[in-house]
Amino acid sequence: MVVEILREWEMARRWESDWIPFVVEENISSVNQRLEATCIEFTWRQVAGILSGKIKFIVSNNQRTSKLLKEIEIASVNNEQDSYFLNIYYPSYLYYKIVYEPNGIASGRLYIGALYR
Repeated sequence: MVVEILREWEMARRWESDWIPFVVEENISSVNQRLEATCIEFTWRQVAGILSGKIKFIVSNNQRTSKLLKEIEIASVNNEQDSYFLNIYYPSYLYYKIVYEPNGIASGRLYIGALYR
């Protein structure tokens, strides 16, 4: 199941998600299934301005304390043909949060999606 976290976000503006669970319970065909986040996709296009934006992937077990696990630099106008995939092999945290900082980006569109299996 692919969950759209962010779609067509105007990249001149900062964005921060709520805490998102790595594991969700989904009722599929009257059966509860446990789904884990296995991959997060980051795609941007038509970026203009100073290409120094950052996407931060932050993890936590209690939503009070956290750790910056990955920082992705936006240094290209477009990555639609070469999207950034953050693979999650063995989730050892309960929650994640994504923060986008424009840092001089004047425009563009950002998409973030999560694959749960």
